Amino acid sequence: MKLINKKNFISIVCISFTLIVCGKLLIEKAFGFTDVHYTGNILLCLGFSVIITAALALHFYMQRFPLIPVLAVQYLLVIGTTAGIVKAVDVIAGTATNAMWQMLLSVTIPFVVSAAVYYMAFFRQIKKANDILAEINREKA
Repeated sequence: MKLINKKNFISIVCISFTLIVCGKLLIEKAFGFTDVHYTGNILLCLGFSVIITAALALHFYMQRFPLIPVLAVQYLLVIGTTAGIVKAVDVIAGTATNAMWQMLLSVTIPFVVSAAVYYMAFFRQIKKANDILAEINREKA
């Protein structure tokens, strides 16, 4: 995964959305589940792909802080947004009694996977940059 910036935000949202939807479809097929709210759930997947990508993109603005607090803020932003959306939907249309728990779980799993991939790519790029700088410093010496 590339580092998220303004130029590649939409492409990363599209890639993550595609992966989440493919995972959803594979799980449904494996368990023989038919989703009666298919369209709504697909649109929710798109919405939460945008939210998760936007939260991870905040890393660019919080690079001077340690990783763990940054991850905590990003996760709290995603969870807070999710809780707000579930509450709003509950007021408008009503939801199941365990809807909040289900949505938090449904958002946590993609967030954890996305954050792991994003930060592994980020630290790999930092390592490459450090190796290049070390090579330049050796050539100068």
